[in-house]
Amino acid sequence: MLDHTSIEINGSLRRNLEELLKLMLVIWCKENQALKLVAGKPNDADKSIIIQRRGGQFGFRMHGSRPVLISAIEPETPAESSGLEVGDAIVAINSINVLDKSHSEAIEIVRSAGDTVTLEVLSTCTVLNPDKIEENDDEEDSLYCGYLWKLAGYASGLPSDKWLRRWFTIKTDNCLYYYKTDSDDHPVGAVMLMNYEVAKDCENHDQTFRFDLRKDDAPTLHLAADTQQGADRWIEALVQTVDRCQLQDRRVEQVKWNQLLEPGAIISPDCFGYLMRLGHTSSNRRYCILKDGCLYFYYDIHSQNAFGVVCLYGYTVHESTDQSINFAFEVLPGDLGQKPLYFYTETEQDQKRWITAIEYSIKQSQCLQMK
Repeated sequence: MLDHTSIEINGSLRRNLEELLKLMLVIWCKENQALKLVAGKPNDADKSIIIQRRGGQFGFRMHGSRPVLISAIEPETPAESSGLEVGDAIVAINSINVLDKSHSEAIEIVRSAGDTVTLEVLSTCTVLNPDKIEENDDEEDSLYCGYLWKLAGYASGLPSDKWLRRWFTIKTDNCLYYYKTDSDDHPVGAVMLMNYEVAKDCENHDQTFRFDLRKDDAPTLHLAADTQQGADRWIEALVQTVDRCQLQDRRVEQVKWNQLLEPGAIISPDCFGYLMRLGHTSSNRRYCILKDGCLYFYYDIHSQNAFGVVCLYGYTVHESTDQSINFAFEVLPGDLGQKPLYFYTETEQDQKRWITAIEYSIKQSQCLQMK
């Protein structure tokens, strides 16, 4: 059915391609592992980087697992001058393959490396010709940007007394990215603003117009603007982003709570009733409730709770182009990593009722997300 579907290409294309690229990287690395066993040759990697510990730190941070990625590089540390880049996928650490290692296992290998660590990495920053893509994305995804002063040592959690001028950007993914200059394509670090607190720093006078980003169990990011007006604008933009994160977090908790309720207990649903859900080889009749952009599935109207839920943020709904089934419609994701949904109803009136309700519910949920 996907062959007959026209999917709207929007600003999320690059993010979709990045997810696809990540999967391709894993497959590529696995293939090299197999070739190594068969041909007796070592794994290929774009770069082999040797970093000497200085001042107790290497100066890079890792994120994720399978593969582990470089998420930040602290300025004026050994990592900055090593050729390592944010986004590099780590194939091996000190000749130990980490493609199947968890994040904590990779960290433990680095900690036990002594004063020298050798990273075999696969560069991802230029694979998708980012010079043009990044430029377009900055225009579309940036909510607020400008130069700020940053106290060095954030990545290590050991702030120094040196202030560095960096280009900062808040993007629609609720992350604060920072670059060496406004002309750089690749960030040297990023902060996910979920659960952070924005606070003015009135106690320290070594840098005027100063404010902090604080979070429990995380290093404090010390920032400063050039003027009081600039600091106030940045604080306002950061507070709005943090509030948006908290709203989204509350919505996730609400979805979890709704899933525990019986159908009649969900207040003011956007639509409800039975739908036939099409699978690969069969179809199932399920009672469904649509609420705030989320579709809850029940075995029947008498169920005690939902057995599943799909959040339809970023989805679009269309009448099906498959003429073999009457009154069918498709709910298609904007993210290629998510599954499409296929349904049909018993009447044309029911089909139109569900399509209209899903369109409205998705639109309303997107408006709430942007507030």
